[in-house]
Amino acid sequence: MTALPSLFAAAVLAAPTAALACGGFFCNNAQPVNQSAERILFAPDDGTMHMHVQIAYQGPPQDFGWLLPAPPGVTVALSSEQLFTSLDQLHGPRFIVQRVFDEGCQLDFAAGGPLPAPAPEGEDNGVDVLSREPVGPYDAAVLQADDVMVLRAWLDENGFQVPPAIDTRLGPYIDRGAAFVAIKLLPGSDSGDITPVHLTFPSSRPAVPIVPTAVAAELDMGIIVHVLGDTRAVPLNYRHVVINEAALDLAAGGSNYVDVVAAAVDEAGGLAFATDFAGAHDPGVAAAVQPIDLAAVRGVATVRDLFQGLFPLDVDVQRLAGPLLPLPEGTTPADFWSCPFCDEAVLDGAFDSAALAARIEEELNPARAHLTDIFARRPYLTRLFSTLDPAEMELDPEFGFNADLGDQPSTRTIEVRVPCDGDQPAPDAAELVNAAGETVPADLSGAGATRREGGQTIAGDSPAAALVQRLTESGPPEEIGGMGADMGPNTPDAGVDTRGGGAPGGSAGGCACDAGEGAPATTLAGLGLLVLLAGRRRRR
Repeated sequence: MTALPSLFAAAVLAAPTAALACGGFFCNNAQPVNQSAERILFAPDDGTMHMHVQIAYQGPPQDFGWLLPAPPGVTVALSSEQLFTSLDQLHGPRFIVQRVFDEGCQLDFAAGGPLPAPAPEGEDNGVDVLSREPVGPYDAAVLQADDVMVLRAWLDENGFQVPPAIDTRLGPYIDRGAAFVAIKLLPGSDSGDITPVHLTFPSSRPAVPIVPTAVAAELDMGIIVHVLGDTRAVPLNYRHVVINEAALDLAAGGSNYVDVVAAAVDEAGGLAFATDFAGAHDPGVAAAVQPIDLAAVRGVATVRDLFQGLFPLDVDVQRLAGPLLPLPEGTTPADFWSCPFCDEAVLDGAFDSAALAARIEEELNPARAHLTDIFARRPYLTRLFSTLDPAEMELDPEFGFNADLGDQPSTRTIEVRVPCDGDQPAPDAAELVNAAGETVPADLSGAGATRREGGQTIAGDSPAAALVQRLTESGPPEEIGGMGADMGPNTPDAGVDTRGGGAPGGSAGGCACDAGEGAPATTLAGLGLLVLLAGRRRRR
């Protein structure tokens, strides 16, 4: 009989949202909170580094605080939430699981307020205030100090919520002349106003100052690093892992991908990245962050017109338009966006389009113009993913480029061969060929898939890493282990600067935190893991 392809299942994997790295993201001085995954976009540009960082926060606005080591000369602007939404949608990992049945199998598919004036630049209580100004919803300061306690005193006196536990980790950055970006919300701003930031500084090598983040990190904290360039980006002082597909939950199309990467990183000695994607970036990313047509915005008269305008109502525009909606008392913008056509009175209400156009022009279009330009000039995107425990955050990951390495598609097809027992499929004997080229059992039930809890692998019949590699800036990967080998702790490669702080000019991702009731947040953002399982016949 002829077996027709069957769309067997679809699921989406949610991974922890990124928040800001490079020093940490904290909810108050007394109690650092756990961070979820950090999400970053690096864009090197002729000696200048652009770093876009997503920030996710839950808690009182007065408790929001952020501190980031960076080189002197760093500037702070706003970025785009839609950027990270599009990167997840278009370049997050996806798995297609194909069951290939031996000829002769009988298949039954039916079974299956006002802004404060800028602070003057100069010396302030022993801290050199390189700049301090309002940036969108933020009070953003760029500081230098030659002593940790002097920096600590300034942060406390000026109301920047950064916990003292971080102080012992700032010394190496100060010794190397780093500046620090300190951010808090302006009076009158709310937690819902938090938006990604765009940092620009002199540097040619992406690096993530992860060491200070340990004071607020959780077990298996995810780090998602996107790097724009001309060729593939690689970790230089961290190992590289290629997952063993047999450790995935094949029944759910790999919905445990984050667990598998975390286990593979542990097998590689605790400091390693996996490559989710490497190749020419999808044009849809740049299209999603095009500047907004202000003339179209100014033509809006009612809320209903927002949905008929010639501009996208994406997450960035929704954030800026929310405070301008004529909502009844007790209704929040989030309530409205969750059901925008439920209240006809709101839809027919007058809308201040001039105010929205002004906010877009000031807060959004400059970032989008930059993103459109840099995506046009840097055709290649690499997306790398890792997880780290706080105890492992002693080495800042640095990245370079290797033109000799091939692409890594974000959509990967896993072919599972299902033999026959007589004329019936025998799924218990299914096999696949993994990334190491080894034929291994394929558990189609999901029972033997790798699972993590509390930073430890608690279940899994197969090793999580098929290959452990060392990548450099030229040449092929050096295979150094895999398939269950005990790698031992990772040791930095010779010639790579691994002092705490990496290069002062690294970067960081976002952080999700919840200051309410002392509980860490569990804010989720999609890695975009789309699962498709199809069956087709294999002829021998």
